[in-house]
Amino acid sequence: MKLGSILGILMLATAIVYGEWKSSKEKRARIVSAGITAVATVIGIILVFQPRLPGPTQFVKLIFGSVDKFMK
Repeated sequence: MKLGSILGILMLATAIVYGEWKSSKEKRARIVSAGITAVATVIGIILVFQPRLPGPTQFVKLIFGSVDKFMK
């Protein structure tokens, strides 16, 4: 089950990088889009193994929670 999910994530990421690579003319844009897709792919694979990891909203709440209390 997990192997299929990982293969699906990798195939989707490969298709996205290939499509962006073909449509972009600038080398810098190609590298940036491939890098962002690679980071998202790694996060997706990590979430397959650890689905209970905190999301971005919990991270923002952790950072700005004390600021919110201070503002009140």
